[in-house]
Amino acid sequence: MRRLPARRSASFAFGAAALVAALSFALSTPGLAAGAADPAPAACPPGNLLASARLVDSLDIGGPTRLAADDAGAKEGANWRPTRGIQFLTAGASLTYDLGADRPIAAALIQGDAWNTFSIQVSDDGVSFREVWAAPVTGPVEGRGQRTRSTLLSGVHGRFVRVGEATGLGYRTLSEAQVFCEIPYAWPEPLPVLADPPAAPKAPRSWMSLTRRNANIWKGSLAFLGAALLAWGAYLKRGRRPSRFGKLRDVLLLLLGIVGFGGYFNWGGYHFPERIHYHEFFHYFIGAKYFPELGYTHIYECASIAEAEQGFRRRVELRTIRDLRRNEIVPATYVLADPDRFKKGFIRPFTPERWESFKKDTAYFRGKAGIVAWERMLQDHGYNPSPVWNMAGALLSNLGPASDSLIFGFLGWIDPALILLTFGFIVWGFGWRTACVAALYFGTNEPAPYFWTGGAFLREDWLLGAVAGICFLKRGRPLLGGACLAYSTLLRVFPLGFFVAIGLRLGWIFLRERRLDRTGASIVVGAALATLILLPASSMVAGSASAWPEFLKNTKKHAGSPLTNYMGLRTIVGFRWETRQKMTYDPRSSDPFHNFREARKQAFRGIFGQPLFLALVVAYLALLMWGLRREMEWWVLAAFGFGVITISMELTCYYFSFVMIAALLWEKRPAIGVWLLVLATATQAIEFATYYYDMRYLLESVAVVAFVIWVTWLYGRSAVVAGESAAATPSTPAAPAANA
Repeated sequence: MRRLPARRSASFAFGAAALVAALSFALSTPGLAAGAADPAPAACPPGNLLASARLVDSLDIGGPTRLAADDAGAKEGANWRPTRGIQFLTAGASLTYDLGADRPIAAALIQGDAWNTFSIQVSDDGVSFREVWAAPVTGPVEGRGQRTRSTLLSGVHGRFVRVGEATGLGYRTLSEAQVFCEIPYAWPEPLPVLADPPAAPKAPRSWMSLTRRNANIWKGSLAFLGAALLAWGAYLKRGRRPSRFGKLRDVLLLLLGIVGFGGYFNWGGYHFPERIHYHEFFHYFIGAKYFPELGYTHIYECASIAEAEQGFRRRVELRTIRDLRRNEIVPATYVLADPDRFKKGFIRPFTPERWESFKKDTAYFRGKAGIVAWERMLQDHGYNPSPVWNMAGALLSNLGPASDSLIFGFLGWIDPALILLTFGFIVWGFGWRTACVAALYFGTNEPAPYFWTGGAFLREDWLLGAVAGICFLKRGRPLLGGACLAYSTLLRVFPLGFFVAIGLRLGWIFLRERRLDRTGASIVVGAALATLILLPASSMVAGSASAWPEFLKNTKKHAGSPLTNYMGLRTIVGFRWETRQKMTYDPRSSDPFHNFREARKQAFRGIFGQPLFLALVVAYLALLMWGLRREMEWWVLAAFGFGVITISMELTCYYFSFVMIAALLWEKRPAIGVWLLVLATATQAIEFATYYYDMRYLLESVAVVAFVIWVTWLYGRSAVVAGESAAATPSTPAAPAANA
């Protein structure tokens, strides 16, 4: 080979070196290399990138966020502990980290609930994220508890990393999240498990501590003591014991009545410790204030749209809500597809001002309840009161925006005032002793405790109307009595049962004597006048006469959707052991109680369902006519509505406070008061003996139905005995009765 001269050889070498340097510079410079679209990732730090990254955003997290990426986890399969991890409180919950620069991501590891999937997403700008891995469910294979999943990634890089958006059947708990730009030598590396910090010593809890369990024990005990006291009082009355024993009984009865009444409020414990029931308050405050726009079906949809507009769109996209038109729990994505459709309103559309007000009001309840409770609120059964209730509800809720001063300081005290007024009517109509018996049952029964509707908004107005109506009848004011009972019925429908015995008695008198009883007719006239006034007035306040047809349609929908806390004879007839809640509840479904509802509806369609139920209702009405055939006091006929409602209607448990109306019959039949308080004791015992709601309220339904049938039979039997005694004894002027 021919050799080049030394000078030319040196020049050639220098030129080649310059060319190589130029090519290297071009290839390493963005935009100069052919086909280079992305900048090269920054240098790769060792170890878990999230451990040293800056947390720039967190949404709906329970627990210290530092525990999510602290290079330590839990023992495989261990139950989650709040000292070793965090919980994603919603499906949209997440943690967002800034790695400080665009970095390659070659591997990722998640340790979390085996029954949840977890999403890892990356972004270049912190705004637009793309999923690079969905850590899969491992539960069916590896079992429950905290389980580790890992993966290798190729061609992935980004500056921001988001971890979360857990879906599935687990508790959305996370013990550790890690991402690496260099695959560790031993992959996946076992997570170190740190010892939990020593737990703070718990103060010993006294049996007198004010907890829900202890409160129920006290309630059952008070009811039992009340029953024993009334039985002792009946014994004293029959045996004509010295008056000092009667006075002692009165003092004890007053004491038990006051203490027992405080039991409804858990003696100041309320909801342990909240006084306000924000779940209930949200539905009734928002539903009444924005009824013209929301109607009976759009409260959850509009609340979700408002939340999305306030910066939480991703949370709404991954949420499930109840579609109140179909009464099914479904993904909320359909709401965001066409939000203007729901803003058009029921009677009138949202104005910009009303929409902004609605957004602020819903944000208040979302903040007060907390995000977990808020998610449950949007799966409940909506706003359901009648247009008559809506009259007062709309007036009060429109006093101002949702705030602590309005709700906690004013509206939250309305129900306690209504309850006090209810017992004030009983004192006026029946005396303080009867009021004490009623208060003792009201405060100690299990079906209708503070837990369900206490601290809510205008939930006890129907009870006041029913009791006031009976008290007006007792005091000889049938027109007012009929009007109050009609008002109660127009509020909640089921108080119609207080008219049934009155109607049967009126019809019986007319058929036998061809006359219309004047007092009974006055009750009907009072009810008719109240109805004629309230129906058009409520339609006017609602903004349209269509409010009533929509209310009836909504009521029919809910009546056909059995709940686990329903009570009444129909609950008993529709129960089947093989389709109880324990067997039909499906946590894998978006609507876990769907199978339960369908099974109950199917059972009621069978031959031992609706036909049997109707036959038993007719049989009870026959028993009622027999039991009250000699009764001419119209208030007694109205009071027996507590039996008619129990037998003929199926209601949620918290309405069964109406059973306390049986206490109004106590002085006519002393045994009724004794067994009413025994019933309260029994319901508390059932609460301790059961876990699933359907079994609890089935057994409590059996107890209440048995009590109703026994009271009706006792009343008729006592009337027969009294009639026989009167026939065998010469008539003499009656002596003044001792008020025992």
